[in-house]
Amino acid sequence: MKYLFLFLCCIAALSACDDDTKVCDQDTRTSANIRFRYPVPGNPTQNKDTVLPKVTVFALNKDSLIRKRTGLSGMQLPLDLHNDTSRFYFQTDSTAKADTLTFAYKRQPHFVSAGCGVVMYFNIDSAWSTKNVVKSVQLNAKNITTINEIHIILHF
Repeated sequence: MKYLFLFLCCIAALSACDDDTKVCDQDTRTSANIRFRYPVPGNPTQNKDTVLPKVTVFALNKDSLIRKRTGLSGMQLPLDLHNDTSRFYFQTDSTAKADTLTFAYKRQPHFVSAGCGVVMYFNIDSAWSTKNVVKSVQLNAKNITTINEIHIILHF
């Protein structure tokens, strides 16, 4: 009888535990999702998505992210978790002049759950380029809380 009571107490304790400490099953990535667009020939007021020939991207003073990758119609850039700006070396082709992309934003830590932890959300204030190849930078969605939407559009 003593063991039965101990066994029932163990079962009750285990069933009372919360699932918050399980492995995180949510996508918690908060990179800037970027697309590339060119004007439609003959109609410069309309733009269409495009694929770039050979993209190279480096986070300035950090590490390389994309090196001579072909056939990209967009990319995801991780923003700096410890600073309010991120700068990237961006080259569309190995023969094209490179641009520097700069993003200024505010950071806000967001608690997801015990299993997922804390995620950094970003609110982009402004974005610009050196305009060598990139003609303009359009902020499509200023709040970055997921990678499931297009945040920035680069126009060529």
